[in-house]
Amino acid sequence: MAVPDIEASAERRAANRARGDGRSHERVRARPIVVGARVAITHRCHDRRLFLTPCGDPRKGHSFEDTKNFYGYTIARAVLKYGVSFHAATQMGNHHHINITDRRGNRPNFKNSVHGNLARGFNARFGRFDSFWSGGGSCDTVAPTDEETLEDLAYTDTNPTVAGVVKWSRLWPGLTTYGWRFGESRTFVRPCKYYDPDNPDNPAVITLTRTRPDIFPDLTDDELSDKLIERCLQIERNTQARLKKENRRFMGLRKLAKSKWWKRVKSPEKRFTNVPTVASSQATKRVRELERNAEWRRLYAIERDNHRNGAPTRLPHGAYMLPAIYNVPVADKPP
Repeated sequence: MAVPDIEASAERRAANRARGDGRSHERVRARPIVVGARVAITHRCHDRRLFLTPCGDPRKGHSFEDTKNFYGYTIARAVLKYGVSFHAATQMGNHHHINITDRRGNRPNFKNSVHGNLARGFNARFGRFDSFWSGGGSCDTVAPTDEETLEDLAYTDTNPTVAGVVKWSRLWPGLTTYGWRFGESRTFVRPCKYYDPDNPDNPAVITLTRTRPDIFPDLTDDELSDKLIERCLQIERNTQARLKKENRRFMGLRKLAKSKWWKRVKSPEKRFTNVPTVASSQATKRVRELERNAEWRRLYAIERDNHRNGAPTRLPHGAYMLPAIYNVPVADKPP
């Protein structure tokens, strides 16, 4: 008798082979890095461990404020250095969310700075040396519409509630932009035990400002802030109603404070799923964006082969690594 898991695995492999055989080009792992893209970045910790837990390790003298300050300083430093527009962030226990607009096409460098410094910094705090982040890389989704961008911001801000940790996201002790209005700032002090004070990239005090994305141009900053807060409250109430219907409770701050950073989340996790690249609840818009990405990868594969063979090459707009390392020409942004 066949084992169901083995059958499912065989079916996945067969589907993957069929999808690969259907392509007219070699697989392309590159993704377009487009200036002005509104991106929601999510990254999980290795093995779903609670390495980002706001309480840190109380045995080593960690506090909620110390953890929040280190996380906030790391993001603010990268925002300042790479010129992205910062819209939202939430530091959960085993993953985090950041929403930005990539103004200069520096998203890879921004992510490397944030994720590299968070990994080294938290590992040093815990006295560990192994992998910090999941090996699958971050999940970066691009929102094609104003409504989807606002929904992404609301999801980031209310993640502590959606995850069933606290009833209201404003109670979350880790760093979160919940309740920040557009144009509002927070100040963070350089963590003395990690960042070198002699490095000019590490100012003693740094400010992180929540800027509004380029959405709903007919609304003022205050009106857009009110619209976001209203959506957040709606998500929180819906989550509270769902948990009540399921006869479940929120974890609460008291239980959160007892969480151990070396533990892993016990909730079930979906496996063997596709990593999303487009955030849209409308199927037609999502399919259109995915088709555009597929065409970009096809053009990239053709031009990559030209570069390998020494032929004239012009990569599609948004190519990042080959132009950055080998100065390969890139096409202008399409109209």
